[in-house]
Amino acid sequence: MKLVLNLLVTAVLFLGCQPKDITKQEITALRDGNHENLFVFSNLVLPKILGQEFKRFESGVDSDTKNEVHITYGSNSALTFNDASDYRKTGTEYHSLVLLRVGYALALHQFHRLSLSLSKPFFIQGEKNPDAEIQEAEIFRTTISKQDLDVFWENHPNFDPYKAPKLGDKEWESITGEIQKLWKVELDEFSRVKVE
Repeated sequence: MKLVLNLLVTAVLFLGCQPKDITKQEITALRDGNHENLFVFSNLVLPKILGQEFKRFESGVDSDTKNEVHITYGSNSALTFNDASDYRKTGTEYHSLVLLRVGYALALHQFHRLSLSLSKPFFIQGEKNPDAEIQEAEIFRTTISKQDLDVFWENHPNFDPYKAPKLGDKEWESITGEIQKLWKVELDEFSRVKVE
């Protein structure tokens, strides 16, 4: 029964990831006709891709004095329906999906590195504060070089990141494994999240 419930929750999560009324063709048309200004384009396309999960877009110079794009996304609810044992796996798979969608949309723009952060509210309870309060916290951040993204899309020109992945789909598992090998994990606080 627990396995069925986990599969059902995961299926709902992945089906919920499917953008409302947005397809690869629509993103391609927007992207191909608007690759001059990264800031304007990002603020146009990211809400279409991420919906209410889109939080921030920032562009600046990184420690290598090169242009880095930083995108923050995440739910606006402190609630989760994931099982504690699957929270990390589901979170990193979803992060892969978001990275693929955002990476495809920004493919024609010039930047050195893409930083993607998962941030969401949590119930925080501490020794000094016995009553739980809700606070926003960044729990997962990855970076990937633009060059790695370009090579990935050259190797997978027909992959559609806007199509909802199916559970157990070998292509999806292969793609997420490949993109996770390319990214660098900058912050991983999944182990600190206590799911009750």
